[in-house]
Amino acid sequence: MKRIFFSMLFLLACIGCQHQFKYTYRKFIVGAMSDIIFYCRDDTLAQRIIDDCDKELVRLHGLLNRFSDTSLVSELNQAHRVAAPGDIIELFALCDSISRMTTGRFDISIAPLVELWGFYEHEYRDPDSLRIARVKNYVKYQNIKINEDSIFIDPDMEVDLGGIAQGYAADRVAMILRANKIISGLVNIGGEIVAIGRSPEDRPWRIGIKHPRKQGIIETMEIEDMALSTSGDYEKFFTVDNKRLPHIIDPLTGYPAQQFVSVTILDPSASFADAIATAVAIMGYAEGLIFLDSLNIQGIIYYEKNGVLQRIAYP
Repeated sequence: MKRIFFSMLFLLACIGCQHQFKYTYRKFIVGAMSDIIFYCRDDTLAQRIIDDCDKELVRLHGLLNRFSDTSLVSELNQAHRVAAPGDIIELFALCDSISRMTTGRFDISIAPLVELWGFYEHEYRDPDSLRIARVKNYVKYQNIKINEDSIFIDPDMEVDLGGIAQGYAADRVAMILRANKIISGLVNIGGEIVAIGRSPEDRPWRIGIKHPRKQGIIETMEIEDMALSTSGDYEKFFTVDNKRLPHIIDPLTGYPAQQFVSVTILDPSASFADAIATAVAIMGYAEGLIFLDSLNIQGIIYYEKNGVLQRIAYP
């Protein structure tokens, strides 16, 4: 449900050896621009890694794209049951776990509310409270059931994995790189970042977080063997009566989240970071900080107070 833009600040020199070369992959897929950078000594191996990464991204695009009539997610939304590969079953199980952990703030059955507000068509609608209350009845992660290799949802329910799909894709690509013993690389799937090892100059990778209210970056983070995800209110939003309504909707209230500007989460798993960034954005800065503290999750929250940007972080 989100696409976060950022600046990647890194040096493009070889990694401590004249025989180590830089390889890149760039393609718009899984709903976002996907960039992969890695360093390798073997050209044949590098080309195979690029092919494997592309095949995996194409596979995930075909499974998780809710805007494709032939995707697995679309089949589930239409038929209310679907047989799924083992890794997708595990992904749905992870979504359920994060939903419970966040008391329902992260909920992949959010699609009916996103559609109600007009975010899928990019045409603002102003639903009344009665309609929101009715549609909220269809948003209930507890009614997504997994039975062996099949997933089931209730009639009138629809799922949207946009809050975790790009993080999951980044994890899958990183898994391919690591399986091929790549020790330095950077994966960016629509702003969901996985840093493998250290940068070419044997330093942590430097990732710039986009300034939520103007051009440029607001701060830079150094990471290695870590994932980073940012959710912001500045990518997809409507402005109504001078109020910004972002596409991140609270499943508990049915209204767009209001108590955040951007949330950045760091975790070894991009899937987890992606979903938690969404959940904390919905919680807002006060509850979100308590949540991060309670689970020892590293994160940064920006919010506005009297029109002035504020920053809080854990730890």
